[in-house]
Amino acid sequence: MPSNTLVTLAEIFNNRFFRIPDYQRGYAWQERQLEDFWEDLENLKLGRSHYTGLLTIKEVDKKDATNLEKWKDDLWLFDKGFKAYYIIDGQQRLTTIIILLHVILSKFNDDDLINYDYVKNHKAKYLYQEVGGKYKSYIFGYEKDDPSDEFFKTEILEQESIPSHNVPKETLYTANLRKAKEFFIEKITKMEKEQIEELFKKIVNGLKFNLYEIDDELDVFVTFETMNNRGKPLSKLELLKNRLIYLSTIIPENEDIKNKLRKEINEVWKTVYEYLGKNKDSPLDDDEFLENHWIMYFKYERREAEAYAKFLLEEYFIGKNILSQNAKHTVGYKEIEEYISSLAESVKAWFYMFNPEYQGSNFDEEVIEWLQKFERLGFGAFKPLIMAAIVKKEKQGILLELLKACERFVFLVFSVSRRPSNTQNSNFFRLASEYYKGEVDIKTVIDRINSLSDDVDNEGWYDIKKFYDYIDEQFRKYKGFYSWNALKYFLYEYELYLQKQAKGDSKVDWRNIKQKRIEETIEHIYPQDDSDPYWQQRFGEITQEKKQILLHSLGNLLLVSKPKNSQLQNKGFDTKKKDGNTGYFNGSYSEIEVAQYNEWTEKEIIERGKKLLEFMEKRWNIEIPDKIKLLGF
Repeated sequence: MPSNTLVTLAEIFNNRFFRIPDYQRGYAWQERQLEDFWEDLENLKLGRSHYTGLLTIKEVDKKDATNLEKWKDDLWLFDKGFKAYYIIDGQQRLTTIIILLHVILSKFNDDDLINYDYVKNHKAKYLYQEVGGKYKSYIFGYEKDDPSDEFFKTEILEQESIPSHNVPKETLYTANLRKAKEFFIEKITKMEKEQIEELFKKIVNGLKFNLYEIDDELDVFVTFETMNNRGKPLSKLELLKNRLIYLSTIIPENEDIKNKLRKEINEVWKTVYEYLGKNKDSPLDDDEFLENHWIMYFKYERREAEAYAKFLLEEYFIGKNILSQNAKHTVGYKEIEEYISSLAESVKAWFYMFNPEYQGSNFDEEVIEWLQKFERLGFGAFKPLIMAAIVKKEKQGILLELLKACERFVFLVFSVSRRPSNTQNSNFFRLASEYYKGEVDIKTVIDRINSLSDDVDNEGWYDIKKFYDYIDEQFRKYKGFYSWNALKYFLYEYELYLQKQAKGDSKVDWRNIKQKRIEETIEHIYPQDDSDPYWQQRFGEITQEKKQILLHSLGNLLLVSKPKNSQLQNKGFDTKKKDGNTGYFNGSYSEIEVAQYNEWTEKEIIERGKKLLEFMEKRWNIEIPDKIKLLGF
């Protein structure tokens, strides 16, 4: 059990150096945790102590380190009298503290005094040791070859550690490291040097840990899984890495094979986190990727929550399947290597699915265009299937066919037919696995999707009658087509259609549409406030009930390039068309089309509504029999 004795950071870093082992998660703290930590320091009075938590470590024997290639640069520290330790629990807090100490010490010269000692001596105690340019080792850091190792040395501690051409790859974790450093730089910049020195004293003397050294007999991998479930939970992807490295130590192979597999696992996770965090503005979720890869790689046959995690961590990648002859699943070097190779290849496909315009995607313009549609509409249950097609390097033409089939199903079945969001999920998940394993070909896959997009009379899931019922209900209870949850997508698709006809550049950015409220992006041409004389002359004699139908009918709804001010929104149609700043004539392609009308009355609203429904028919290859009725008339 942990000792009851609390120790300071100065005592912990007394002739010890620390490494975060390769099976550990990367740096996961974000702004909320950093703010909490900073608040603790601000509230801590100088000379008082603050309990910072448990720090669990395991000593690394010099004999073991001598046999490890990744430890060779640090062996001289043993000769100098240092002891080496793996950090099993508490690395998030300790990493944060070291980043802050570096930021603090960077504010002083090496020969300055802080806390009654030279800054260069504090650097030697907490950051790195060096001897005459011959040896240099880091007191705290990651094991060599860890995805964050070189980044921590070069970008966080600002040391020259590797050749300039060998730039460390950035990942989700390195992004967090960088943000933590920027966070503390911003905080320290506002402080006087006396305040910074006081902060340093609080950190090294006031923060106290319960230091616990793991007994050699304990299973360090199991200890890691158990302990790291406190605080910010480990993702399933992080747990899986730890599990696979553990399994690499017990597979019935020689040490060279075991070490080779362990290195491969680390390299794969380096690639996985590089691609998950490649788009810094929109990083991808660990476990969503892992779940969709599981659906594709293994045969999907479950519906309970987190079935993928249960299968991977409790049924498949377990010691019993390696050590027992009677195991349900046979898992060895070959199975682990094939699985992680698939992860490394699939994460690239996964990234480009969500970021098709990024350099390196190798998609042609039309494939990029159709992948971007899923960002707006949603992928439904097709993520594993599309990922598989990209992994299998299908030709662009056939990939495009697949994307069109998937998009058509999602729009017609969910947005139009109003089916439950899990409709046919299991079917498509199994199809993704069968296709990935080569049990069915891509043409068969596309044919199946298309058949399920047919109308109900042909045993498909598309039913236009349900759309009539849904829109009718929206008119009775809400705001007609204005309440349709796919309205933005539909009107944007129409905008793209008009843009292609005009052969022009984009006038509307989907990101703006997505972020803004519907009233800022979709305008009622005939307005809710119809007090302007123009509207009174044309709609004044119409019943209130009829006005509401006209107001929220499809033909009266217009995708605008920028919000109209409230005053212009309620002006007459002739003013709306021609206003110099925000008039329709100078707006989106949809606005320009509407600006061609001479009048805006019930007749034009119905006429434009029919035109939009005709576009829907052509765009999604369907038939809408009674358009006037669907429009609410």
